[in-house]
Amino acid sequence: MNSKLKKDLDALIKIGEARGSLRTYTVEQLLNDLGLNTDETFGEAVDYIENSKKMILIVDDEEEKRNVLDSSKIAILPKTLSVEAIVKRLKNNEINLDTEFQRKKSLWSPTVKSQLIESLMIQLPIPPMYFDGRDTNAWLVIDGLQRLCTLKEFIIEKRWKLKGLEYLPDYNNCSIEELPRVYQRRIEEAQISFYLILPDTPAEVKYSLFKRINTPGLRLEPQEIRHALYRGKAAELVRDLAENKLFIRATGESVPTERMQDREMVLRYLALHYMGIECYREETMDNYLNKTMEFLNRQDDRFIEECKELFFESIDCIYKIFGKKSFRRISKIKPNDLKPINTALFESWINAFADLTENQRNQLIEQGDKLIQLYVEELDKRSSFYNDIGSGKYRSFVRRNETIKKLIQEVLTGDK
Repeated sequence: MNSKLKKDLDALIKIGEARGSLRTYTVEQLLNDLGLNTDETFGEAVDYIENSKKMILIVDDEEEKRNVLDSSKIAILPKTLSVEAIVKRLKNNEINLDTEFQRKKSLWSPTVKSQLIESLMIQLPIPPMYFDGRDTNAWLVIDGLQRLCTLKEFIIEKRWKLKGLEYLPDYNNCSIEELPRVYQRRIEEAQISFYLILPDTPAEVKYSLFKRINTPGLRLEPQEIRHALYRGKAAELVRDLAENKLFIRATGESVPTERMQDREMVLRYLALHYMGIECYREETMDNYLNKTMEFLNRQDDRFIEECKELFFESIDCIYKIFGKKSFRRISKIKPNDLKPINTALFESWINAFADLTENQRNQLIEQGDKLIQLYVEELDKRSSFYNDIGSGKYRSFVRRNETIKKLIQEVLTGDK
């Protein structure tokens, strides 16, 4: 073991001594960042810590170990461009403002927009922006959409005039062309700082990064980030399924669409059906869904069409049986009460029906009352199933899917 690694491990040991323990994923993270994370080096590091006079306990937390991040793979380039250069990119559609995860453009009030322009006029810096640079001809906006929309509307489209200026109020009601040339020049020559996320940055690192750079109060939801990261067949498939009339009918138009909750619900089914239960064992839910998007993006058009067909057949069949109570808890005491849509029930029921043949689905439609009865009785027992449909734990994930499949088989076979 080289002396530098020993020095870093000694520092880690002191930290562990103060805390009373160290987790193995912390050691692995350090080795990742040093570029030394091999099985041999990891073993040596653990032995060194365990054999230290401090006698630090190494806690192996598998759940947290999943989150080990190799930060050496984060490739982000700090850059600056003049407003004039940014505007040229906007004019030539070389910056993509129509991002899947930023659904609403131009949310700022006229005063806030005007004060951004005023900052450029009086040479005040504005906050940096973030772009995904995977496509060099069309950067994807990650953070800075409102600032870019302001520049585009004021300089290119000339859609509004200045309003509510704090330091230069005499220029209220002026367009860019009406300003003295000194201020036009300051706006054009102002330098915009930004960070360009390079193509080599792994998708899971980008996902983690995107969650951290959103403006407080307007944070992106996980599915919105996924739609930014995994554009293509996956994003289009999830959108098409969530916006289809069969999904909307079966969920009673009660699943929010503004932050893509409906799309995440669909994706959870796709993950369960095509990636399987075992894939979730070693992953967080975020990573599980991310990998599903990656998988779907690699499939051909025929596979995507088959995905749609199977989804529509399954959800239509479920609605014919459960009607407006599809994917909801049903109370034996108050059977007419309409409970909220449950995501766990959605993914489990769709997946179970997707595994059936057409004849089996038709049989379940004919014996729908029996399936509903068995389902209500299972909920009424207040058994583990009742709790499992409200839990994100792996064991609950497995059990609830097994229970629903068991109920279906009882109807199909007549066994109890």
